[in-house]
Amino acid sequence: MTDSKLEKLRSKSWPYSEADPSALAEIGRRVALVGRRKDLIHYSKLASGLVLRMAHVNDGEPFELGVPEWSDQDRAILGDLLGRLSLESYQRGAFLATALVTSKGTQEPSEGFWNFVDELGLLTSTSPTRRLMFWTQQVQLAHAWYANNAW
Repeated sequence: MTDSKLEKLRSKSWPYSEADPSALAEIGRRVALVGRRKDLIHYSKLASGLVLRMAHVNDGEPFELGVPEWSDQDRAILGDLLGRLSLESYQRGAFLATALVTSKGTQEPSEGFWNFVDELGLLTSTSPTRRLMFWTQQVQLAHAWYANNAW
């Protein structure tokens, strides 16, 4: 990634990650565990049991994502946490950690992942083959990094 793309990531607003840094740390820990096992994890399993507390969400009361159902706000919160995690993983090891997180139905990253990749200009092609190659590369980079580094 060029410096301008990394700067774009750094300058992006991360309102939910900043509101609950402990949730970001826990998501990072969970993704790192999956990476060390050289595995993938579904979004819902990643968020399962994660208790968040944000002053501007749920009147500041603790809550869980996807309980009882996934709301648009839940998806936005998880997307923010994962986007911020990818910023940190790219700064530490030049890979997108969120490549390890997939949708249960497709076993592939969500459109949110691809929108993030597109926003950063990391892949300009929408070819399914190119996308698969890019995603596979990111998974391999994540597995290799987590196997040799502590989060």
